[in-house]
Amino acid sequence: MDHLNEKERLLNMLDRQPVDRVPCACPLQTGTVELMAACGSYWPDANHDPKKMSVLAKAAHDLAGIESVRVPFDVTVDASAFGAATGYDAVDRQPAIIDTVMSEPEMVSDTPIPDPWKDGRAPVLLEAIHELSRLEDVPVICGIVAPFMLAAQLRGGQVTLMDLILRPDVVKEALEKAMEWDVAFAKAAIDAGADVITLIDATASGDILSPSQYEEFALPYQKFVLHEIDQAGGYGILHICGDTHQNMPLMLRSRAKGISVDQCMDIGWVKEQARGKAAVIGNVNPTSTLLFGRTEDVSNEAQECLRDGCDVLAPGCGFAPRTPLANMRAMVSVATRHWPI
Repeated sequence: MDHLNEKERLLNMLDRQPVDRVPCACPLQTGTVELMAACGSYWPDANHDPKKMSVLAKAAHDLAGIESVRVPFDVTVDASAFGAATGYDAVDRQPAIIDTVMSEPEMVSDTPIPDPWKDGRAPVLLEAIHELSRLEDVPVICGIVAPFMLAAQLRGGQVTLMDLILRPDVVKEALEKAMEWDVAFAKAAIDAGADVITLIDATASGDILSPSQYEEFALPYQKFVLHEIDQAGGYGILHICGDTHQNMPLMLRSRAKGISVDQCMDIGWVKEQARGKAAVIGNVNPTSTLLFGRTEDVSNEAQECLRDGCDVLAPGCGFAPRTPLANMRAMVSVATRHWPI
């Protein structure tokens, strides 16, 4: 078939349409210290300044060859819009949430839904997306924290897990607010120029939620957000960390166009489950291989991912900040030079 540009290739794959080869795109964070040094845009400033954010995101494409641009570089933007304070970020460390805004049950009802164009760091992200959208042939990916993970960030992780048993109604009220925010934020990101929304739900991992809990407290909210993304003209990817074997059938019911999996998952098995339902994304190990391995280790593992049937070659999670640029390039080269396997 004819050569596709990077945007066409990724979106075709997510639509399960013919492609000329497997894309090497990253639905998760791409900022690294080597890229920061090369482009002159460093954390923490690149997390707060839209120009610097877009410059660093573009560096992963221009210098490492990743066939997408992706913002933000952390998972605290959504909580910041609700008023959560963030901090502890450094040149090689992403910001963390340092307080909660729904620590008491009554605070869930009292907390308003933020405006993505005005509140927290969301406007910074939207401006960066608008800048990146000028790259007409490159897919722009925006990461948004899914309802269950966001509710846990706002309420507190341990408190939320206790609430699942003791106060499920409080959890669901927080989920409704998180879901409403996610829809507004996703639509704003698409309006700003995002092509793909990665819904990140690390707290909904099978290591934390049983299938019955996932079906009650994660799936309905993911499904609604992903439906709204689709209706707004975007492409939804669902990423969940950890072991997702038990919850995979439920994840596929979310109707995400792409399922992004952790390095602990067998891509061949995921492919069999997802066949005809969603594109499979992953899952080169971001630590032992991309961070600490040699370029030949990266190449070998990436080729194994392709042999096992991944549809989009990517890390199993975001790039660690100290990932060598040579290893990023080695992963990309497998997709660009080794087709077909």
